[in-house]
Amino acid sequence: MTGEHITQEQADEFAIGSLEPASEHAVTVHLAECPACREIVRDSERLAARFAMSSPLKRPPSHLKDRVLAAAGIRRPGPLRRVAGYARTAAGIAAVFVAVAAFTGMVWMRGEMSGLRDDDERLQRKIDEALSQEVEIAALTRKLDDQEKEAARLADAATGDQDLIVALLSNNTRIADVVPAAEDSTSIGRLVWDGDQKRVWFVASDLPQRPAGETYQLWVNSGGKYYSLGTFAADPDGFARHQTIVPEGITSYDTAVVTIERAGGSPIRQGPTVFLVYDLSRLKD
Repeated sequence: MTGEHITQEQADEFAIGSLEPASEHAVTVHLAECPACREIVRDSERLAARFAMSSPLKRPPSHLKDRVLAAAGIRRPGPLRRVAGYARTAAGIAAVFVAVAAFTGMVWMRGEMSGLRDDDERLQRKIDEALSQEVEIAALTRKLDDQEKEAARLADAATGDQDLIVALLSNNTRIADVVPAAEDSTSIGRLVWDGDQKRVWFVASDLPQRPAGETYQLWVNSGGKYYSLGTFAADPDGFARHQTIVPEGITSYDTAVVTIERAGGSPIRQGPTVFLVYDLSRLKD
């Protein structure tokens, strides 16, 4: 035994105390020198303890009882001998039945636990596959959403370009130059006022980006009062394109400016002016 590892069956029998004394001694000596076999026995002992705390043992079938009696060397004794030997053999027979039942239960429980582990592994694989599919679906959904948003943006831009072309071809459109208030600025732009479509376009290039908390805001003066035409920002390349509707009740404007206001826009003009609008057509008139 010292040079050989114990089997699973020997470990189970050792755990429930059903080994012969000589075999039990040999296993004990071997366990003192073999960590691997100690782990096998500990597993069997844990299983035996779990089985002991499970459902009560069932009565073994009659044929198993006959086999146990035969293995114990007991043959159908006469009535007197049966009565006399009952006390002496009852404990031994009970121990044999308990050992057989315990060993059988351990084998059954080991098989059940193995089956449960297999079921758990299959279930975990299915869960992992489902989670992986959900992640892929979520990624595809986000990608489709991004593509739809980009397509909508391009469609709006294309529509805006078409409307701007129509405005440029209209005789009722005023086009004004947009120049920076600071002399050292290189920004340039155009303001297109379309009276037919009731729309305004502001386009500029080389426009510095504003820091967080600030925005550009377009204003037109009509009848001595400034009206806001909305806020806008420049892209990383310094290009800005703003389109809006002419405010209700305004048919024309006298002057226009672009100021720097707080993020979200201001209800009244109060920030510094960065762009002035010069309507050359009005000067000619």
